[in-house]
Amino acid sequence: MAFQLEKAKTWAELALTCASLVAIPVGGWWVYSNFTAEDTHEVNPNITVTAEVQPYDDTRRLLMVHVKPKNLGKVPIELDGGKTGDIDVLVKAFPAGLANGRVDYDKLPRLFPAYHIVSKYEDGYVMEPGIDYDEVETFVVPKGTTYLVNAEMNHYDDTPDDEVDDSVVVKVD
Repeated sequence: MAFQLEKAKTWAELALTCASLVAIPVGGWWVYSNFTAEDTHEVNPNITVTAEVQPYDDTRRLLMVHVKPKNLGKVPIELDGGKTGDIDVLVKAFPAGLANGRVDYDKLPRLFPAYHIVSKYEDGYVMEPGIDYDEVETFVVPKGTTYLVNAEMNHYDDTPDDEVDDSVVVKVD
């Protein structure tokens, strides 16, 4: 019986050595794939904006803007407000009498800005991977106008030119 136990021990050591020889390159490929090829260590934010209109009084409506930031990456994104990661919402109006053709959004009059909406959170805003968030900003607007609503997440990666944004056009009747 002792002879068979010794033989089993030898075979087990051989099997473990072979498994280790296979596991090391497989683990190395996994690390390379995740951190180099797939950039799983990089932030990957996304933002969408939707708007709904609710009655307010005879001449005005409530424009409820849903800003929905989402972290599509695998690492948390920290927004601290102000210059270190924030979300801005801007409502612009389409004036009557625009000429036919392309509309330059930068030239539309800015009516209702809501800057630094993350700053209202004392400890900032941590966007965990895969979680859907919904920030609601409400504006009282005159009816009978079409608006462009833009939401922008900026400075989320400690670089001055990083931003993601989304826009929606809504008619308020």
